[in-house]
Amino acid sequence: MTGWIQKLRMRLPALLLLAATLLFWGRYDLYEPAGPVLLQSPELDTASRINGDCSAAEGRYVLTVEPGGTPASLNFTVPGGTEYRYLRVSGRIKVTGVVVGRLPWLCARLVLIQYDESGKWIPRSHRVVTENGTHDWTAHENVFEMDERAVRVDLMIQQTGSEGSAEFDQLIVDPVRLRPSFRIWQILFVMLWIVMAALYFHRCRLHSRRLHILIVLNAVAIIAGTLIPEQWIDTTADFSKEQAERIVEASSRKPVTNTVVQQPRATSEASPTRDAQQRLEQRFNYVDMVIGKLHGIGHFVLFASLCFLLYLSAALERQPRIYYAKVAFDMLLFAAITESLQHLTLDRTPGLSDWMVDVAGMLTALVLFLPLGLWLLLRRTGNAESEVT
Repeated sequence: MTGWIQKLRMRLPALLLLAATLLFWGRYDLYEPAGPVLLQSPELDTASRINGDCSAAEGRYVLTVEPGGTPASLNFTVPGGTEYRYLRVSGRIKVTGVVVGRLPWLCARLVLIQYDESGKWIPRSHRVVTENGTHDWTAHENVFEMDERAVRVDLMIQQTGSEGSAEFDQLIVDPVRLRPSFRIWQILFVMLWIVMAALYFHRCRLHSRRLHILIVLNAVAIIAGTLIPEQWIDTTADFSKEQAERIVEASSRKPVTNTVVQQPRATSEASPTRDAQQRLEQRFNYVDMVIGKLHGIGHFVLFASLCFLLYLSAALERQPRIYYAKVAFDMLLFAAITESLQHLTLDRTPGLSDWMVDVAGMLTALVLFLPLGLWLLLRRTGNAESEVT
C-alpha cells in the first residue's frame, strides 16, 4: 500500500495541473461581446428560404418530416454578419422521433452557412449541432470564424431526417472577439506543461528504455496530432471537397452559381441550382464524416502502438508485474492530459469520446501483447532452467 501511495505522490504534480487545466479552461470564456446582437428569435415571415413543413409560434419553430416526406428547413439571413471575424451561434433543440436518414448527418441540425460574392455556398458546413431520436430541450452554443470570401451569412435550421419533428427556439447570433487575457493564460499553461513534460521525462527515464526512440517518437506524434490546428485539417480536406465540387458542377445542367447577391425571397420551390448546392453539401459532409473517422482511427492506432511499445520495453527489461499496472495508469493519465491540452487551442475541443477511443486502443494493445509477453516469460524460464542444468 505504501508503494502505491508513493507512486501517486510522484504523479501528483501532473494530476494537479491536469485538474487545474480542466477546471480553469472549462469555465473560462475565450470570447467577449464585439457588438450588438445581429439576430434573435426571428419571425417566420422574415425567412429568406422555406422548405418543407415549417411552422412557428412565439419564437419557437417546428420542422416536421412525415415518413417518406420531404426535408424541412428555414434560412434566416444574418444582417451585418460579414463585418465581424467571429460569430457566436446559440439555440435550443427538442426532437421527437427524429430518425437519421441515409447518411449520419441527415437529422435535426443548426447550421451557419456562408456565401461568396457569386451567391455560392462556401464549402464549409459550420455545423453547430446535430440531434436525433427523442429528448427534451437541450442548449447549444458555438463560435465560428468568418471566411474572408463571405458576403452573406445565413442561420439555417433543418430537419433532414427520414421522419420526426424538431423544435428550435432561443436562436441568437451575436458578434464576439477574443479576450485580451486569453494569450496570457495560454502562454502560462503552455509553459507549465513544458516544465511538467521535462520533469516526467527525467522521472520516467525514457532516455534509458530499451525502445526509447520509438516510444518518444510515438508520444510526440500523439501530442502533435492533438495540437494540430483545425485549419490545417480543413486545408487538407479542401482538396477533396474541391474535387467533389467540380464533379457536381460538371454533372449539373446549371452551374452552381447565382449572380444575385441580395437576400433571396422566401420560397419553398426547388430549383436546379439549389438541388446542385444540396448535392454539393452532401458530398462535403461525406468528406467531413470520412475525416472524422480517420481522426478516431488515428487516436486508436497511436495509443495502441504506444501502449504496446511500453509493455514490450518493460518485458525486454524484465520489469516486475506491478510495473505493467503502473504503465496502464500512466497511459490513462497521458491520454487525459493530451486531450485536455486542446483547451489551449482556438479550434480544437477536448471530448470524452476521444479519450474513450484512446482507452480502447490501450486495451487492444494489452490483448495483443499478452501472448507475446507470455512467450517471452516462458522463454526466459526455459533459458534459466537450462543454465541451472
